[in-house]
Amino acid sequence: MNELVVIPGPNAVPIANSVALLSGAALSNVHRRVFPDGEIYVRLEHSYLNKPHGALVTSTMYPNQASSFLETLLLIDASKRHGASEVIALIPYIAFSRQDKVFLSGEPVSIEVILKGLHLSGASYLITVDMHNPKSLTAFPGRSTNVVVSDLLVRESLKYVDNPVVLAPDIGALERASFAARKHGLDFDYLIKTRDKVSGEVTYEPREVDLSGRNVVIVDDIISTGGTIAESTKVCLSRGALSVIVVATHSLFIGGARGKIINAGVKKIITTNTVPVAKDEVVEVIDISERLIEAVRELTEK
Repeated sequence: MNELVVIPGPNAVPIANSVALLSGAALSNVHRRVFPDGEIYVRLEHSYLNKPHGALVTSTMYPNQASSFLETLLLIDASKRHGASEVIALIPYIAFSRQDKVFLSGEPVSIEVILKGLHLSGASYLITVDMHNPKSLTAFPGRSTNVVVSDLLVRESLKYVDNPVVLAPDIGALERASFAARKHGLDFDYLIKTRDKVSGEVTYEPREVDLSGRNVVIVDDIISTGGTIAESTKVCLSRGALSVIVVATHSLFIGGARGKIINAGVKKIITTNTVPVAKDEVVEVIDISERLIEAVRELTEK
């Protein structure tokens, strides 16, 4: 691939800057404006315009998921039209990924629309981080990579606790939790989620591991409203856990999610910079740019 130019997309200027700095790639300026009727305008500004180069369109789709997706398509198209021989879409957080199948008659499969749209606009490669259902990437017609970072998050948690047990809040999160646990030689388990058919009440129970006297690290991909994490934390503490740390790749913190999780008894929340998130005395944010750069190199060198 020719000289790589990083194109910073919606919500991703800090991570795009970090990727460009650490990789030594050129960084484009992007002129943006919104017209009075709400339409989006973008224009690329860099020295490689209309010359052969590779474009790394770095965008993340939260907040403002719909407009962020549209602007990402526009940046990919602009890159392809003005000299980019190949376009890599580096999308740390892909919105609409939880609608990965038809749950009710009449629904679309939203993630397939997103993935096909990225390819049709000109992206030959796609790199994302800890996708909700990695199997969804088969809908992307080009080459794709799902970067898993749960091991980095759990490694960071070891600064605060000794010999923890790694816990997935449900079986759907088990793969990323077990991956991280095995990397660091830790015990792991998941909570069994059941719903009462009459009352609708949801309960959680550890599958096998005795949590009494243990420090627990809960591993998940997305924190949205915080309900699942809060309930999982309460279960752990009620079963005798000494402390609970939460590690999650994408922390959206919708509404009062942060307070809900802290009030449930969580000692620390460790997350990544895949989406904009404010850090404080409880929330710690780690930069995953180096792992993203590794993924770019591996994908383009195949």
